[in-house]
Amino acid sequence: MKTKTFIQTITIIVLLTGAVFVGSKILHTKPPAPKGEEHGHGGHEEGGGGHDGHEHGKEGHVELTPAARKNANLKIEEAAGAKIQTLLPLYGKIASNEETLAHVQPRFPGVVKDVRKRLGDKVAKGDLLAIVESNDSLRSYEIKSEVTGTVIQKDITLGEFVKNEDTIYTIADLTTVWVDLAVFREDFKKLKTGQPVEIHPGAGEEAIQNKVAYISPFGTEGSQTMLARCVVPNPNGDLRPGLFVTAEIATGEVEAPVAVKLAAIQTLKEKTVVFVEEGDAFEAREVELGVRDNTFVEVLSGLLPGDKYVSENSFILKAELGKEEAEHEH
Repeated sequence: MKTKTFIQTITIIVLLTGAVFVGSKILHTKPPAPKGEEHGHGGHEEGGGGHDGHEHGKEGHVELTPAARKNANLKIEEAAGAKIQTLLPLYGKIASNEETLAHVQPRFPGVVKDVRKRLGDKVAKGDLLAIVESNDSLRSYEIKSEVTGTVIQKDITLGEFVKNEDTIYTIADLTTVWVDLAVFREDFKKLKTGQPVEIHPGAGEEAIQNKVAYISPFGTEGSQTMLARCVVPNPNGDLRPGLFVTAEIATGEVEAPVAVKLAAIQTLKEKTVVFVEEGDAFEAREVELGVRDNTFVEVLSGLLPGDKYVSENSFILKAELGKEEAEHEH
């Protein structure tokens, strides 16, 4: 009986020892590595963050080879203070210069026997416009132009009777035109004659630099606006009366501690950025902007005086950065 009990005891001890040994092995066994990490453990560290094993630059950085940089024709300038004009945007219309208009009237009432000039014709001083037969003397007389210009209005036809108070032609010298700008009531006090004006005739046309020549002492009742007028040279006749324009009047100046050229500003992932030179690379640095004119824009944050930035052709860096990001995604 004692022998049987002893054997049972030994058996239990052996089983318990085996169980402890197996359990220990199970607890200290490492889990299998995920698929793709069995070879080259820690591959992300070896690849420097890239799946292709090549090291990529920091996000928002662009590196160009010396040849690519030369071809890009980048212009580098230092961020610095600047005087920025405060601009008042306005809408306006081109009009004939009324000081150069000539209203042609018959000297005597009579019947029109000949009409020589049509609407839009160019005339020189002394050119024959029409022939009228006097109603009193029954003699024909010539009507000639007293100015050089363009026929912009014609109110005469062959065979009709004209009176001596009738205006039969209006001739305008269009080598200068008026640009009449409408100024809203709240901006009246900002204006004075002599202020610089930049006029934009239309898409694809060069801006025109001019000055405020006249400010009307009266307001327009319907629109509650006031007239500001520019006298603009028009040697080629490109500015046609009746067409609308936009313009900006410089009403003052702001001293900006830090400013950059307008061409330096780019939009990247809905952020406003300036490309800043950092050694051989360029960083797309986010900036906050303030006032601007047609040349400079104030930088409120993101740049310091002396930072070297790309002032021209920065769009090339934006395109290069977009290309690199597309390649990394694939």
